[in-house]
Amino acid sequence: MVKLELLPKPLYFKQKGEVEFYRAHWERVKKEEPLTAELALAAFDVAKRYGLAAADAINVAGAIRLGVQEFITAELPGKPLFRVKEIKVTSLQTLRDGGGS
Repeated sequence: MVKLELLPKPLYFKQKGEVEFYRAHWERVKKEEPLTAELALAAFDVAKRYGLAAADAINVAGAIRLGVQEFITAELPGKPLFRVKEIKVTSLQTLRDGGGS
């Protein structure tokens, strides 16, 4: 889901630096959560609990199931994703600004 969400646009617009950044990140990934019925159920649960959109729910539910400590997103603070209590959610914007989430 993360690759589907992030990679198609920079590939289409030939944004080589962004594509290389994502690929370098994914080379370091240790575990992935496959799209399964169990993940869908977990995503539905987290979506209804926090008012999340489908893609956000799937991504954060997968991270929670994998035991990830921090979920980093391009979403701006204040979005529904930041209501999730089971995992620390950090915005790239706050990292750029030098702050925390």
